[in-house]
Amino acid sequence: MAQQQAESILIVEDEERYRRLLSMNLELEGYRVTAVSDGHAALEQVFEREPSLVVLDMRMPEMDGFELCKRLRKITSVPILALTALNTESDLIHALDFGADDYMTKPFSLQELMARIRALLRRSQSLLIEEELTCGPFRLLHETREVEAFEQRTRLTPTEWNLLKELVQHAGKVLTHEHLLGKIWGPEYQDQHEYLRVYVRRLRSYLEPNPKRPVYLVTIAGIGYILYASAHDE
Repeated sequence: MAQQQAESILIVEDEERYRRLLSMNLELEGYRVTAVSDGHAALEQVFEREPSLVVLDMRMPEMDGFELCKRLRKITSVPILALTALNTESDLIHALDFGADDYMTKPFSLQELMARIRALLRRSQSLLIEEELTCGPFRLLHETREVEAFEQRTRLTPTEWNLLKELVQHAGKVLTHEHLLGKIWGPEYQDQHEYLRVYVRRLRSYLEPNPKRPVYLVTIAGIGYILYASAHDE
């Protein structure tokens, strides 16, 4: 089913055949598409008109996708779908660490790519909430999509926001890996524990006085995570 014209996608891909393939198929789905071949052009496009989503090749000359992803995260929380020809765990971890929301390897199924794009856009559009959410020293500011923790504010990406919102809404309860992966990424991600580990590590950098020794967002070994309203050793 075609998407609304208002949704725009920026493709950053140095290989012309992939740029043409992605552009053609996304336009057929009803998206407005801009395609560029390097990171510098991508930054210009984001500054000029923030897209609804970025499809980003991680292996490009000059400024690679990892560096571009890091720069984008300093200026925007737009969803990022990373693409790479290398199917390695280190690439996955680096892509997520630098701010990507999802990851696919080349060659990819166009049907799966479209499904993931739709899922990322739904996740981004679901950020509006009616009520303010709080948990101990943490407050979610939905108008600016920020978390306030110990008088410091941090703007969150759509994935960070949805994960933290789920934890706050169930504060004091253990949420399993499978629950969180299924709720935030979708049922097909329930064995992708690395996604969750990377994002929990990022949330701890915003929430914890000492992220290396978490006392609020705590791991329950072999099961999942729990968010406490006060330091759990108090």
